[in-house]
Order: sequence, then structure tokens, then C-alpha cells
Amino acid sequence: MKKINTKIKKQERLIKTIVAFLCYFVYSQVFSSLFGSSIIINFIADIIFLIGIVLAYKDNLSEDYKDLKKNYNIKKIIKIIVFWVIIIFVFNIIMGALTEALIPNMDLDNNTQAINSLFQVSSLYTIFKTMIFAIVAEELLFRESVHDIIKNKWMFIIISSIIYTIINFVWTGFTEKTLWNNMLSYFVPSIVLSYAYYKNKSNIIVLMLIKFVYQLIPLTILLLGL
Repeated sequence: MKKINTKIKKQERLIKTIVAFLCYFVYSQVFSSLFGSSIIINFIADIIFLIGIVLAYKDNLSEDYKDLKKNYNIKKIIKIIVFWVIIIFVFNIIMGALTEALIPNMDLDNNTQAINSLFQVSSLYTIFKTMIFAIVAEELLFRESVHDIIKNKWMFIIISSIIYTIINFVWTGFTEKTLWNNMLSYFVPSIVLSYAYYKNKSNIIVLMLIKFVYQLIPLTILLLGL
């Protein structure tokens, strides 16, 4: 009976993950096709998806919050955040140097271009998309939901990062330039974030805090016009 219940739970987690990705694909593709670049419509769609995925993984969030209160103090959290943010930026610098060596004078990476373009349209929406949606909704989708069905450490890290990068390839297209840009902008940071998530007992809230600070630095530079 226990084995049957475990199998049923695994199937339920798999179905939930598949549904989450299908909803993300439909909302991101269909809404953009129907309504184009309308900030209001996109914002409403983002909010709906954000609420939906938070409700879908509310039990995971609740368990991780309890773990956070029990096993982490402020000093420990700050150390973890600083450590992993530095690691991500170091990897970005290394990848940037490698990219420049292979393809000199490359433009800004796609992620930076997207943020800059969105910022020109609406700074408030950029802040929401960067500091709330990308941290809560995307981490629940690309990290928590994938880890729900893939428990092996390295399979989870690689597959979650590949999925995240492929989703961004859908928007930018497959060319030599976008390959290296996405490797720099998405795949490498995703590998580090997935590893950080696993190293911190798969606590998604800890990972969200790391990503919050990681996202906050370039956004602050953008807001200050530096």
C-alpha cells in the first residue's frame, strides 16, 4: 500500500509539473500573440500565472518557510546570499571573457537588452517582472516543479538549467550569437542557482532571496542610470 501511495504521489507531482509548464507556455505565447506588447494585459496575465503557481506549490513554500525559521538565522542567510551572488557574478565574468574572446564586440546579452527595452516602456512593470515575477513564479516553475519530479542532484541541475535556457531560446531564436548570449545570460547563472538550491536543502525561499539580491544589483544600476 505504501509503495502504491508513493507511486500515486509521484504521478501527481509529474502531472502538476506538466500542467504548470503548459500553463506557462499558453499564457506567455497566446497572450503575446493576441495582445502584443500591451503592458496592462501582460501584467494581468503575469499576476494570474503568479497567483496560480503560488497556490499550486503553497505546501512546498510552507514547508520551506518552516525550515527557514528553524534552521537559518539572519547572519547565516546573509552569508549564503553574499556567497552565491558573488559566485554567480564570477561565473558571468568568466563567461563574458570567453564570449568576447570567441565573438569580439558582441552586443549586450539578450537578458540585459530585454530589461533595458522593457524599462523604456514601463519602469514599474520592469521592477515587477524582475523583482517579483522572475523570482517567485519562475523559480517555482523552473526549479521547484522540476525538482519535484527529478531528485537526482546532477540530473536536476542540468535539466532545470537546460529547460530554462531553451525557453529563452524560443524568444531569441537559434543563432550563433544567441547561443553564446544565452549561455552567458541564462544557462550559466541557472546552473549556479540550481546548485545553490540543491546545496541549501532544496529550500526555494533561500534561493529566492539569493536571486532577489542578484537581480537587484543590475536593476539598481539601471534605475540610477549608471
